[in-house]
Amino acid sequence: MNSSKQIASVETIASNQLEPLLDEYEFAQITKRSVASARRDRLVGKGCPYVKLGALVRYRPQDVANYIAQNLRSAK
Repeated sequence: MNSSKQIASVETIASNQLEPLLDEYEFAQITKRSVASARRDRLVGKGCPYVKLGALVRYRPQDVANYIAQNLRSAK
């Protein structure tokens, strides 16, 4: 398989099977929190699960949705 076909094949697989990851600014916007709060949560080991890709921090949309659902509180 030549390299251009191989790259096209990998891109097709990735676009069909993987959802795009959110950066910390998108995460902060969705949760209505500051980026500093998200960073502090990561530092102390709490908050939403995240993916570390080298120096990059990314959030899976499904993890963000689960994090929001886990923090749902009902009125008493």
